[in-house]
Amino acid sequence: MRPRARLVRWIGLAGVGVRRTISRATHTAQQRTRFSVLGVAVAIALLVAVTGIGVGLATGTTVYDDDVDYWIVPERNGVDSPLVATDGPQFGSVHETTDRVAAIEGVDSVTPVLMQVVRVETESSTEYVLVVGVVNDSDIDRIVGVETAPLTPGDPYYADGGYDGEWTGEAVLSDSAASVLGASTGDPLSVAGNDSFTVAEVDESTDRVGGVPTALVQLSELQTLSGADRHDQADQFVVSTNSPEVKDDLAGLYPQSSVLTRGELAASRTLDSDLPLALGLAAVVVAVAIGTLFVVTTAGLELVADRDQLATMGALGVSVRSQLALVGVQTLATTAVGGLLGGIAGLGVIRVVNELAVRTLTSEPIAESTPLFVPYGLAVGIAIGLLSLPWLLVATRRLTGGVP
Repeated sequence: MRPRARLVRWIGLAGVGVRRTISRATHTAQQRTRFSVLGVAVAIALLVAVTGIGVGLATGTTVYDDDVDYWIVPERNGVDSPLVATDGPQFGSVHETTDRVAAIEGVDSVTPVLMQVVRVETESSTEYVLVVGVVNDSDIDRIVGVETAPLTPGDPYYADGGYDGEWTGEAVLSDSAASVLGASTGDPLSVAGNDSFTVAEVDESTDRVGGVPTALVQLSELQTLSGADRHDQADQFVVSTNSPEVKDDLAGLYPQSSVLTRGELAASRTLDSDLPLALGLAAVVVAVAIGTLFVVTTAGLELVADRDQLATMGALGVSVRSQLALVGVQTLATTAVGGLLGGIAGLGVIRVVNELAVRTLTSEPIAESTPLFVPYGLAVGIAIGLLSLPWLLVATRRLTGGVP
């Protein structure tokens, strides 16, 4: 057969196959055809949604979520963590800087943090404890995992720019600190030789840094005990905000400082581990596998139901090869429509996911949404159809008597 005649023949078979698919979807086999399309569409919709989340991770969309709280830390060359390090470079004039940061639009609260490992004594025990000085603010619930609420707000000892205000002597102990010190709420403490402290509360929650015995105190009081009051020093700042726009403002506060986010740290680890790529590949494999099995099952049952029609076409002189071509066109048309609808539905799922995330978890969408996901779904749908063809063609030949 000449190439032109062969092309015309295939175009004719494709046209008949498409018209037959439309006829089955609208008249002769509505339920089975629509069920096949729906099965592919659901698989593709889930694939598109997972791909959108993976692309969101890979492009850094999720950096700006509810974990957008910032840490301003000095730049350092060592390998120690800047978030829990002590005895490193420190910032000066931190109370003044705190006021400047608090004035930035979008900042909910800010506190400088000073960490010192000092000797803490009770009537029954003496231990070295990580003492953390903070300025209590209602929008910062915890520092290094210990609740800040029992401390008097606003660092009262640092009054009007001097260290001559009210000395509170308040200390909030983690449960590990209370355990090693044998202390409970209301007990007197001696911190770095100063015996004016009292246990304001023991935080019995488990959200703390590796179980390290920790005590929260007022920043200015720890500065006074450690000598950091000479230059109003602290190790870092914790800034609470849901606005990523403030990062540039924070970056200019001190030279040789870094602005880190909790989400940024998590996201960088995520990107380093190639999780988005693994997530996308897993979604493709699962969607294609489920879609192929679904199409093979439903289309196979449909072929069995159409056995009489296949026999009629054979009696009319339609060759087995032509019947196989018609089945192939019908399968590809069905999966292509399912892929197209799945791509559109997947965009809808992404919108719902982003809306729920913004309302409950984050301040920004977590999944990427782009119209390119529609042709992506169409392509995957066609791939599912192509993978289903061998099994369906074998079934067709068995039904038409071509192969035992």
